[in-house]
Amino acid sequence: MTQGKTSVSKRSLLKFALVAPLLFSGLEVNAANWLMLQGTQPDMVAPKGVKVPYRSKVPKVWGFIQANYKKDFGDVFIAPDGKNKTPFSYLNPNLEDQEGFSIFRARLAVRGMADSENLVNYFFMTEFGNSAVNNLAGHDVATYFTDASITLKHIPGAKVRMGMFKTPGSEEGLRAVFVSPYIEFTTMTNHHLLERQISDVGSAQTGAAAGGASTTHYTSTSIDKPIAAFRDKGVQIFDTFKFQDDWSLSYAYMYGSGTGISHSSSNDQATNYGYLALEQEFGKGKGFYTEAMKFYVWGQNGKRTLYSAADGEMEFDRKRYGVGMTYYRNGLRFEAEYMKAKGMIFTGAKEVDVDPNPATEDWQFQFAVGNENEADGGYVNLQYEIIPNKFEVFGRYDYCDRLTHDIKGERNFKTTTLGASYRYRGPTRIDLNYIMKDAEAPGNPNAQKVLDNMGDRIAVQITAAF
Repeated sequence: MTQGKTSVSKRSLLKFALVAPLLFSGLEVNAANWLMLQGTQPDMVAPKGVKVPYRSKVPKVWGFIQANYKKDFGDVFIAPDGKNKTPFSYLNPNLEDQEGFSIFRARLAVRGMADSENLVNYFFMTEFGNSAVNNLAGHDVATYFTDASITLKHIPGAKVRMGMFKTPGSEEGLRAVFVSPYIEFTTMTNHHLLERQISDVGSAQTGAAAGGASTTHYTSTSIDKPIAAFRDKGVQIFDTFKFQDDWSLSYAYMYGSGTGISHSSSNDQATNYGYLALEQEFGKGKGFYTEAMKFYVWGQNGKRTLYSAADGEMEFDRKRYGVGMTYYRNGLRFEAEYMKAKGMIFTGAKEVDVDPNPATEDWQFQFAVGNENEADGGYVNLQYEIIPNKFEVFGRYDYCDRLTHDIKGERNFKTTTLGASYRYRGPTRIDLNYIMKDAEAPGNPNAQKVLDNMGDRIAVQITAAF
């Protein structure tokens, strides 16, 4: 099949992008150490802009708002049975409109040290915006706490973080959302890392009921949990070790419940998370704007349980892996990441209400559940600051090949995003994205007729941070 050759070519190109910096000794390549930035408080504080060795137990209150306007140029296709077949033509998170304004994220956080020795740190954050944390596919799933954790730093080389927080993993998921000029996540990340938590499902589906796929699918019967948002509840051991002046090695292992952002205390979906990163700092900047080079690898392995009235309680594997690198220096940022998913694979939102009236649409989520299921994807990103610390232009190509083993069920997504960003101060800025989307069903002409309704999208977002 010719599509397979195309996929191999894309993978080869992405793998080259990941290792290319090692082949040229003159190129030095950035990344913020998100494990330490999000999980610990530094010993140094900076009153009046002067960095001094002073510890303060006064909590730091901060937050940000992201308001955006989006317009999707895709078409809407309603099948003869009255079901909407084009969720990709609607705007997240509610999947109701193709154009509109939204207070997408509105987060308030507090962090600090609980003791004078800075051995106990805490981090709490809430979400009040119109994101999938509160409004997933048009279902009210409001859960305002996204983060609630405590870090203990008593053991040298093994900091311990407990509670609900971001899991160690993909750079796109681990980094703070308010620092990136990209308004939407890559397809691979959106589909297979931003986990949609479901528990109750209908009967097993194959063939036409599963978009032509021969693999077994299940569709949720209710959506009552927020999107996991790269988060889980559990215990993490992590730290960073400095060596050879400007080099550091970071590691993290987390044992999580696999229940994402929720109040569940069940251990039925226990998940192991691992992360390893090698980084070289060049001595300028801080946080997302630290001039540095980072190479990293990560993995996730867990179980997910579903209940069907027809099949009872079922357990399936959910595995995710990735490798990537980042670069930022003198206004130039380059990033590349390759990711793979196995086991439970998200195959999209599905309309289950036969009423053709758009106001009554009921979106549910469909998953291919067998251990034989696979998807892979990644992205290459290039950004350049035309005016240092003020104005930058950028472009990103991402792809996602889903159900590569299933001729009828395979879908190939390719997205190119071009944009520009003007930064007022720190992360406070305005971003413009033009998103060119394309999808193919190489072995399924009927599915291709639906995918041909996919169109481009324009988005403008203002980020205000304090």
